[in-house]
Amino acid sequence: MHKLLPIILFLTSFNNLYSQDLIRFYEKYKVGYKNNQNMIVVPAEYDFGSEFYEGKALVIKNNKRGFIDENGKEIIPLTYDDAGVFAGGLAKVAINGKYGFINSNGEIIINLIYTQADDFHEGLARVQLGTKWGAINYQGEIKIPIEYDWLLNSSEKLITAKKEGKWGFIDHFNQTIIPFEYNNATAFINGTATVTEGKSSWIINSKNKKLKKLESNEEREREAHQRRKKK
Repeated sequence: MHKLLPIILFLTSFNNLYSQDLIRFYEKYKVGYKNNQNMIVVPAEYDFGSEFYEGKALVIKNNKRGFIDENGKEIIPLTYDDAGVFAGGLAKVAINGKYGFINSNGEIIINLIYTQADDFHEGLARVQLGTKWGAINYQGEIKIPIEYDWLLNSSEKLITAKKEGKWGFIDHFNQTIIPFEYNNATAFINGTATVTEGKSSWIINSKNKKLKKLESNEEREREAHQRRKKK
């Protein structure tokens, strides 16, 4: 056992060296990945590379998308026209303008039938059929009917939605929490959202109580900037 110990320690150290999160670097307008020891694991050969989500990074080369693992291996070939990062074990992908979702093995879990799709947020993903939007769960079940003009991603378990030209807020059961009475609205962040009613903008809470009126364009822009920073 004592003779095997140095070998085991070497293999463990080697595995840790190459299995940790990789760090993007840029060279001649291309993206590669290094480890924490600044050693190049993936040469700068991709046109784009994301950070790692659930152990995988989205990479693009010649306008095709695929995924690498934390060892720098291409585990899902670059065959997709569009793709998103992994969330909840699934990633959106598209071929010939149709969207669906794959798992970490590259297997299609939700068929590529949608006009557009987004990454999962809080267990739901926005999907579009034709001109209308709804949302599905990880099993591909439609949880929010595809009947809305527009949806924002779920935030704090509320979904900002547009229907018949007005904005309101629904929950994950498609129940209206705040009526469709606003000209515009943002997602909830830290318990508040910004809404527009006529020419006035307000900060509201999840009970639809107006907390503060935004009096000027500068104040509205400052509030929008702060919300982007909090996302």
